[in-house]
Amino acid sequence: MGIQAENFAEQFLRTYCNVFTARELERQFARAGLHVPPREVAEYLETSPLVFRLERGRYLTRAGAFTGELFSIKPTVQEFEQRVLIPGDRCLPFVDSEMASSSLSFCTNERRLPVKTGEFDADTAIDMFILFGEEYAPQYIAADPANSREDFLRADFEMPNRVKLTGFDLTPLIEKQGMQRGDRLLCYVEDWDAGLVNVMVMHDGNNTFDCGERGERRLEWYTMLENALLESFQQDGPCTTIEEQLSFVFFEYREQLCVPDSGSVEEFLNRYAKKVGIGQFGVETRLWRKGEDVPAVGPWNSSSLDAVEQRAQTLQQLDSGMAYFVVQPEVLDQYILDMYYHHGSDLQALIDQMYPEDYSFHRGERAYVMLTLSQRDALLRKSYNWFSDQATGKVREDAVALMTKVNALMYRIDCCRGPVKDLPQQELVILSQLYSHLLRILQSVARDEYIEEDFASLMLSLEGMRWNFEDIEGILAAALDEQHRNSFKVMKQS
Repeated sequence: MGIQAENFAEQFLRTYCNVFTARELERQFARAGLHVPPREVAEYLETSPLVFRLERGRYLTRAGAFTGELFSIKPTVQEFEQRVLIPGDRCLPFVDSEMASSSLSFCTNERRLPVKTGEFDADTAIDMFILFGEEYAPQYIAADPANSREDFLRADFEMPNRVKLTGFDLTPLIEKQGMQRGDRLLCYVEDWDAGLVNVMVMHDGNNTFDCGERGERRLEWYTMLENALLESFQQDGPCTTIEEQLSFVFFEYREQLCVPDSGSVEEFLNRYAKKVGIGQFGVETRLWRKGEDVPAVGPWNSSSLDAVEQRAQTLQQLDSGMAYFVVQPEVLDQYILDMYYHHGSDLQALIDQMYPEDYSFHRGERAYVMLTLSQRDALLRKSYNWFSDQATGKVREDAVALMTKVNALMYRIDCCRGPVKDLPQQELVILSQLYSHLLRILQSVARDEYIEEDFASLMLSLEGMRWNFEDIEGILAAALDEQHRNSFKVMKQS
């Protein structure tokens, strides 16, 4: 799918709020004068994070799922004293998680609420972004325009004692709607694409301990949320983010959870959760059962792992145990551009760099890769400018070098004879996360998205990834060697 078609599809998914099918999106493309094959449309919808997949080939966008659905926020004492509400992560999963908290807009009675900044201690500020992942909270805080004068990079993203955050002014709600300390805001998304949230005051100031009929309903709400999360853990496992886990739960149970007497995820985790908490998952965090390590393998992906292992066994029978190794097209382009950055032109040497040292090419495979590289080289070389590629080139250089090492280790795992579930799970998770992070960086480099502005933070991030890789490489390599030795013992005994 071309860039123009992707942009059109994304805008459609950000604004369309009814159930639809792939055929409907095809018609939308046709009306816009764009031809996209049905297979590409289906593949796009199956992988898009902007849609929920329903039964019988139907889809519903996140905009359609969450526009108008109720959720609540309870301002803290610090916020009420400063007359400011910091959205942080408190609108998740109802708003677009890719939108910065500071860019959300809020209104009441069809009037926009003024933007306002507040000042908080570092720990409180991090808690306000915890659902994005504690590991990412400092970056969200650093990106807030209220902190534009702070140099977080110089301190390796170590937080100052106090930071400023952007939110909206509570004064109109206090003066015109009689909002008091302890009151709750009942909210709903009015425009998902624009990030516009409507708020109204729920007078609850004297109900600190959730007493009375309304309090009892809210306590039932917390129990329902916990049970829904536990069910999601069993069915979906740990999702790619905390926000995704919440989106599945609130979408599935929106009739029960999106109600006037709802509590908030923030209060649930801080006060009411009995069995659910935030746990470490590789270098990231996830929602999971308290007191348990977040697992990489479980009922939610065991069938996929079985299929991978079955494929590996088949390849071993057909081709001496060697698995296929594939370099994604967008990554392949970055390898070529990295070659230009180093004033190189030897495509055969580039193939040796991209592919693991012990990789055995299948019949005709190296020639096919060489043909693909030659075609991309002829296209990319025409527009490459070394002088304008200094910042981007350095980021790409480090990302490609680490991607080569990550790919080589992942290839060894693909070729291992033993069950993947017997390998160290946390290290496997970290390896997978490193691959995903590197892929995102290389995709950003390909689009040239704010590379010069983000140069220092990207280089710092890549340095951290190198450390993480060095921490896990030896552990996984030793486990693979052990599996290899054990496989020979079994063969000798048989």
